[in-house]
Amino acid sequence: MSMASAEAAEARRKAATTIDYYNLQLGPTAWNFSSGLESDYISNVHYTEDNPEGDIILRPQINTRMRWPVSDQNSINLALGGGYSAYVNNSTLDQVFINPGSELSFDLYVGEFWINLHDRITITENTYQNASLAGSGDYSQLMNVLGLTPVWDLNKTIVRASYDHVNWESIGTGNTGQNMWIQPSGNSEVFSTSAGYALRPGTLLGVEMGASLVTFSATTTNTYYPSANQWNAGGFYDTPVSEYIHFTAHAGYTTYSPQSSAAITSSSDSSGVYVQLDMRHRVNEYVEYSLSAGRSIGVVSYGSAVDRYFAQWQASWRILRKVTLGTSFVYEHGTQLSGWSETYDQYGPGISFSRPITAKLTSSLGYQLYSRNSDMPGRKYTTSIVSLNLNYTF
Repeated sequence: MSMASAEAAEARRKAATTIDYYNLQLGPTAWNFSSGLESDYISNVHYTEDNPEGDIILRPQINTRMRWPVSDQNSINLALGGGYSAYVNNSTLDQVFINPGSELSFDLYVGEFWINLHDRITITENTYQNASLAGSGDYSQLMNVLGLTPVWDLNKTIVRASYDHVNWESIGTGNTGQNMWIQPSGNSEVFSTSAGYALRPGTLLGVEMGASLVTFSATTTNTYYPSANQWNAGGFYDTPVSEYIHFTAHAGYTTYSPQSSAAITSSSDSSGVYVQLDMRHRVNEYVEYSLSAGRSIGVVSYGSAVDRYFAQWQASWRILRKVTLGTSFVYEHGTQLSGWSETYDQYGPGISFSRPITAKLTSSLGYQLYSRNSDMPGRKYTTSIVSLNLNYTF
């Protein structure tokens, strides 16, 4: 089915207005609200090699979604989720967070075009979510992404383009310990385009290109983080292998080019092959899993440019009545291209159990281990996270 057709717009409208999905009507808008309370125990809140300190974190949060139909096909959509992290023993780490996926967007259908306008915002806080970081529990960052994505659907051929203006602002100090430094703020202009041809229904083969211009704020931290340009060109393949297996591949060549000298690392270009492979497999009604692996070169969170190899496996096991068992394993190997001259490895398994308590209240219990090795002193750590979550949908 065409992604830009009236039928596609109607299908998305119906999916978004499923009975009981929205629970409050305010004028022309429909809303969905839910609240949650997460309690975590982290065995090493400062992510240090020596004298790790554990702490308990309480995270109350609220989530909402809104849909405002402007016409039969076009709509304004809002998704916003966030809360507050309160540390029992380390109150200096307390902070507000905004969940990934929070955005204000507008879907516009014009002939053969589907245009998405969006403004996305996140505030991240957990050091273990970025394998290039260590030595502090206060790496907070606000990121705002403003842009548009038009899709030109010609049935057999689909052409996409995208432009995003990205601003990021460091909120945490990130300088606990001798080897830490305040992370720079900055912005980037990100462009991408792709064109795919449907070899058969559900199978798309195509080419893709992208470029980004990265600029850091004019502070002394620029001696560690040079502004840079990056481009990439390659191809992609997206296909259902069978009724229960879906496979996606992206591969090509990318170049990262610093524009000024860095104090610690070389300012020469870094080039190489980028790859990302994703597979989803529904084994049967009880078991399904996903696998993702690849290599990327470029800027990640907190201004650091990294040559990284990564792999992630997740599985869902519905083998107990009313209980869903989740298992996972993550691995990343990276070499810093700016900032500290470091090579690191991070890996860890995870397990979780979730169960509905009532029709509107669900609970989950999880455990995650992260172990980080580094060729630099003081940059190793091991931490365990035990989480208990309660979520209520109004």
